[in-house]
Amino acid sequence: MSSGERIIIIDDERRMCESLAALLTGDGYEVETYQNSAEAATAIAARKVDLVISDIKMPGMDGIELLRRVKQVDEGIPVILMTGYGSLDTAIEAVANGAYDYLLKPVEFSYLELAVNRALEKRRSDLARLQLLEELRLSNMILKRRMDDLNALYEAGKSIGSTANLNDLLRQIVTLASTVTEAQVGSIMLLDDAGEYLTIEAAIGLDEEIVTQTRLPLGTSIAGKVAQEGEPLIIKDVEADPRFKRINKERYGAASLLCCPLRIKNKVIGVINMANKDGGENFSDNDLRLLTTFASQAAVAVDDANQFERNRRRLAEFEILDEISGELPDIASINGFRETLVSKLTRIFPIDHALWFNWDAGACTLTATGVSGAPDMPMTDSGSVDLRRIKRELVAIGPFDFSDADLADIDCLSRKIADQIRGREILPQPQHAFMALPIKRKGELAHVFFLAADGTRRYSQDDISLARLVVSQAALLFEREQSLLNSTRLLTMGNMISEISHDLRKPLTSIKGSLQVLAMKHPEITANSELFKTAEEEIHRMNELVRELVDFSNPNKYQTEKIDLRRIVARAAELVGPDLRKKGIIFISEFADADWDLILNKNQILETFLNLFLNAVDAMPVGGELRVEGLIERPDHRKEEYLAIRVIDTGCGIRKENLSRIFDRYYTTKETGTGLGLAVVERIISAHSGTLAVSSEEGRGTTFTLYFPDSH
Repeated sequence: MSSGERIIIIDDERRMCESLAALLTGDGYEVETYQNSAEAATAIAARKVDLVISDIKMPGMDGIELLRRVKQVDEGIPVILMTGYGSLDTAIEAVANGAYDYLLKPVEFSYLELAVNRALEKRRSDLARLQLLEELRLSNMILKRRMDDLNALYEAGKSIGSTANLNDLLRQIVTLASTVTEAQVGSIMLLDDAGEYLTIEAAIGLDEEIVTQTRLPLGTSIAGKVAQEGEPLIIKDVEADPRFKRINKERYGAASLLCCPLRIKNKVIGVINMANKDGGENFSDNDLRLLTTFASQAAVAVDDANQFERNRRRLAEFEILDEISGELPDIASINGFRETLVSKLTRIFPIDHALWFNWDAGACTLTATGVSGAPDMPMTDSGSVDLRRIKRELVAIGPFDFSDADLADIDCLSRKIADQIRGREILPQPQHAFMALPIKRKGELAHVFFLAADGTRRYSQDDISLARLVVSQAALLFEREQSLLNSTRLLTMGNMISEISHDLRKPLTSIKGSLQVLAMKHPEITANSELFKTAEEEIHRMNELVRELVDFSNPNKYQTEKIDLRRIVARAAELVGPDLRKKGIIFISEFADADWDLILNKNQILETFLNLFLNAVDAMPVGGELRVEGLIERPDHRKEEYLAIRVIDTGCGIRKENLSRIFDRYYTTKETGTGLGLAVVERIISAHSGTLAVSSEEGRGTTFTLYFPDSH
């Protein structure tokens, strides 16, 4: 017997109802009694009933009709009918309408109890069977749903696994995720290379303006929170959620939402958002589990696609470098070099305009000397960029104070230059995608190549790394190609100069000899003749010029060897020793403790010091001091230390107005000078990748500083 089972008794005799109720209540059942069949039928329809006991002969609605009503409510409710007027026909009708038992009055209580127990046992068995069937049905539904989910995940996995193009893959992931979760709105967002912002890379059900303009800082909104914490999130109602309703109302409205992280190797690379489930229902925990599983597959596919893209870019990088190296011999100018770079890099990422800047180390400014782009590229709402004007006008931006860290940090360098460009309306204005690539020559900044694209998509770190490598390698190849071309030209020029010099020496020798003969035969004419004196000076000057030309064209002049720089200084001092002693000039040399062995051309460097020493001797006609100091020092506008040689004299000095011209060819303040000495010094130092500085104060002396790069 089970307690709590409910029995309804219907009999028009009150005492019969009370007797049966007392009997069954004592057995632990809940019992209700009615003398009216209609009232009983209403109660049976309204509440759970486990057994009905009714008299057949009832006023209004008899027991057979009540039986039919009960079976309409629940066919499994057992009904026991009682009658004091039993007949075979009545019994047959009762059984035919589904009566469980048929009892004759007066009813034996023991027999009634037995009938009640059997009826309720059957009721319990039927209910257990129905419950089991319902559980099986629900289990089958859940199993079918799980099988459908697994099939969807399997098909999704096959689809995304067969797509290598990243953009196509992302669009496919969003579509499949929306299908799996029955969402009407969805997006996939990826973190930028710095891990600071999320941008929508593919979406369904969102306005294009939202897709292109969304740039979500990490940690803000639902997607930013999930990307930061790395845990999936389900929101039953975005509008009602106090954390996110203001941020997300514009995009999703009042809707249920799912957000799952895209994680690869414990690193979150983005998120998947799903919103607005079909039918207006809320997403379930099962939807979240399903999307989380799908997100795991999608993250692996995205990572594979990224790797494929990186490999493709690397292959393109090698192809571009190979093409550039093949085309360099035909590129005759820096403009051609720039245009070639732009055309090659455009195959990897968009470039709408490119600016080529020359670096002025003295003024610390960048001057735009070349520009590439569409003839009418947009600049402002009211105008467009005039490429011809940019090419015609040397537009400078700055000043800049670039450190080594700035040149190494492309993002920082790009922002600094972009900010300056935005202040110059003549230049094309950078929007979101831009990069500044430094180009060095001999370790020092020489140019900056500024690339930019319209639209909201920023250049990725892969874009910047690839462009930086291509540009730096191409610049190196171009410089080598130009050096080789210049060497070829110099060789050709040297051969030509050698022949011309050889031909010039013959008439010069004849003229010089004739003048000497004339002076010997007619001293009375030549002694006081300004014309004769001028002729001798000009012949001497022309001889010096020819000697310079011969030296320039001599291939042996450019042979190098490793030699101690101090030995060359000592040799030069030894050669000018007689002049020093003759004029009473004290010579002092001091060198810092360093490795002074350098790879250089001994004869050229010796010539350099001889020129400087002889100039110093000329500047001290009544004596003085010539000091040579060797030290480690960084020249102006250079980023590294050089081996420095200072040649210091206490002579007459150089006038301020003449100081800027002393390295010009043929410029001299001496009566018998050729104006080639210091010009040769500057050329030789430059050929050794060095630099030269001079300071002088009239009446107090001059200091020349020669900087040699460490060639160890």
